[in-house]
Amino acid sequence: MNIEYLLIVIAIMSGATFATRLPPFVLFSGNEQHQLLQFIAKYTPPMVMSILVIYMLKSVDYLSIEGFYVVIALIVTIGVHLWRRNALMSIVAGTVVFMVFVQS
Repeated sequence: MNIEYLLIVIAIMSGATFATRLPPFVLFSGNEQHQLLQFIAKYTPPMVMSILVIYMLKSVDYLSIEGFYVVIALIVTIGVHLWRRNALMSIVAGTVVFMVFVQS
């Protein structure tokens, strides 16, 4: 591959990314908060996390030792989230617990 080809690809990808990110800022540039945006901002993160958790849990063999590790890590994740109300902290805690189990 030559450098010109790579630069053209990078320019096209940058333009496409910019073109998809610009319209929301143009459409909703007024000072008032649009109700649709408030709804999306409030409910999208929990929906996405729920979908990811369900997708992850559907392929677990719960009768194996790894299934036990998954359940313990899930309990830790839920517990930390209920305790601290911090999504990042709860995800990291569950991941660390799972990785400690798997690596031992």
